[in-house]
Amino acid sequence: MTMYCLPTTACVAIRNALYRTYFSTLQQSASRHDECRFLLILGKPGGGKGTISNKILADFPQLHHMSTGDILRANVYDGTALGREVKFYMDEGKLVPDRLIIDLVLSDATPRLKEGMSLLLDGFPRTLSQAKALEEEANVDLVVNLDIPTETIVERIADRWIHPASGRVYSYSYRPPKVKGFDDITGDKLVQREDDKPEKVRTRLEAYDEVTAPLVEFYEERGVLETFRGTKSDVIYPEVKEWLKLKIM
Repeated sequence: MTMYCLPTTACVAIRNALYRTYFSTLQQSASRHDECRFLLILGKPGGGKGTISNKILADFPQLHHMSTGDILRANVYDGTALGREVKFYMDEGKLVPDRLIIDLVLSDATPRLKEGMSLLLDGFPRTLSQAKALEEEANVDLVVNLDIPTETIVERIADRWIHPASGRVYSYSYRPPKVKGFDDITGDKLVQREDDKPEKVRTRLEAYDEVTAPLVEFYEERGVLETFRGTKSDVIYPEVKEWLKLKIM
């Protein structure tokens, strides 16, 4: 008979205590050998964060990419104890608590750290409260902050048109259709997603700035954040790479 641990206060407290003790010991041991590294990357949606992340992972194989969204979905799918807790909140239509997300991150991080790897955090923390909660369990050593002008992102995303039936994506600046406004294969009319319209993009970016500004200040005060400004990933990344080489190699 399988026993399942429901998200009761006592169960959560016991599990969290075990995670804190084990992870703290592991992190302290790694820190003595300068091996424990949490790298966070921040960037506006549509600002090339995914491109920069992939380049970092290619050039720094000691880094393991950790997407909180992927971890959350995998735990729910696999039916782990933490995944069942996540599903409990999701089924209730509630937000997953920051503490539970941190537990998910730590549970995934622990075996990687035991292997001597460093971790590239993507998608968490997103807010100041999440950063403060994470700091109680683990130190973020380095933060790459990508500062791309809002209008550059608006132009980039608003330039994107799709063929709904196939999902083919066109961009008039770098991958235009052969005939303006029409799909290359079928000749069907291209459409612009509602979320890709300039006013919608600006609204998302303003919301991001409002939430992230305190987070940037938080890590700046700790001396672990470096901001990289520009409009093209291929120009920005060499600067990011040189900075990381000085920090983690």
